[in-house]
Amino acid sequence: MTPRRVLAILATAELLAMAPWFSASAVAPTLTRVWQLTPAGTAWLTISVQLGFVAGALISAVLTLADRWSARRLVVGSAALAAAATVGVALAPGPAVGIACRMLTGAALAGVYPPGMKIAAGWFREGRGWAIGILVGALTLGSAVPHLVRWAAPPEAWRLVLAIAAVSALAGGL
Repeated sequence: MTPRRVLAILATAELLAMAPWFSASAVAPTLTRVWQLTPAGTAWLTISVQLGFVAGALISAVLTLADRWSARRLVVGSAALAAAATVGVALAPGPAVGIACRMLTGAALAGVYPPGMKIAAGWFREGRGWAIGILVGALTLGSAVPHLVRWAAPPEAWRLVLAIAAVSALAGGL
């Protein structure tokens, strides 16, 4: 397999797997109404993902997970966990469970993005900056996908937005 082919597959996987990142933010206006969130509660929908990502990245780094396990398997398992946590938000009875699931989503995505960078860095000695830039672009586009889906779906279909983000994460992991 050529490095460019690996990069194409990896960028596609990152694009798909990162969809859960802003999935709840995309439907935050509806969740605010359904869960009767305060402005602070709405902010926690986004903040919790970032906090989970930081915690997940720290735990992964301290335990050297990407060195102990195959980076590919770590990405697959983490994407699946992010998908499950995103479905958890769709099924959550209220904000406490929903925000906890968002934190778990962030922690899981720490097992997708950094190991993806490690894989790319291993395949590209020359052109590494270009390859990393492609992955960052894929991450950016992937995290924006739920906003596009929300734009195309009516507000009452907020669970569909989360479901599509979860399916996207599963597809990216695979």
